[in-house]
Amino acid sequence: MTTNIRRHDLGAADRWRQSVLDRAVPQSILDAAPEPQALLEPEMFRWRPEQDAQQPVRPSRRRALEALPEGGTVLDVGVGGGASSLGLAPKAGTIVGVDPHPGMLEQFEVSARECGVVPRPVLGSWPEVAVEVEPADVAVCHHAVYGVEQIEDFLLALTSHARRRVVLEVSEHPPLFGIHPLWRSFHGTERPDWLVADEAFAVLEELGLDVEREDVCLPLTKREVTAEFVAFVRRRLHVGPGRDPEIEQFLRALPAQPHTAVALWWPGAA
Repeated sequence: MTTNIRRHDLGAADRWRQSVLDRAVPQSILDAAPEPQALLEPEMFRWRPEQDAQQPVRPSRRRALEALPEGGTVLDVGVGGGASSLGLAPKAGTIVGVDPHPGMLEQFEVSARECGVVPRPVLGSWPEVAVEVEPADVAVCHHAVYGVEQIEDFLLALTSHARRRVVLEVSEHPPLFGIHPLWRSFHGTERPDWLVADEAFAVLEELGLDVEREDVCLPLTKREVTAEFVAFVRRRLHVGPGRDPEIEQFLRALPAQPHTAVALWWPGAA
């Protein structure tokens, strides 16, 4: 017998899990995609300190810096090109970067050395590779939890690997929220919205962690619509290059989007 459980009857972690499952791309769309499933393109996520310097300092960075001792160690889960942790240099002496994509780790290593930081790359997914990682003074994780189903294990492993503090940064809404109309146009599919930050905060409270929160509304910006960015969006829509003109037209007409970044932080337990 199947029981219909309403979302508001679920605990926070189960609501999170259901949201991840609801946003999974249907297998029929994946099977029909003319290109392989998108991997995160390393160049799109390269650390760009000149651009970073023009942005306001986000709460997530301030909260990490205030807990980080001089020459301390940072664990960055989902390190990508290093944007979440290289901004902690030169206070950070060593950054352990965890990522499942080799190309990302290569970018991270190059950028870390340019910043005068010792990089320690770890290839794999968190928390599966947690046993290979020593505790750090501060653990950070920026925008790497959106597809994590077993969110409790992920967050508790972060907590057990931080001596002083864990800092998580997420958006108010899911990634690429603004291109949802293209999903309707190309696939006849509605992409569900999801109040990511609110749900993450609820999960952390449910786990009994002493979590704090700070939101910041970032300045309105509009990304340059290059051929590379059009291809980046196309691969995430699982359509072929023949759709590029429609995607480009949509992106050029899309107004600058408001974006709220949310910092969540709590004490480590290492």
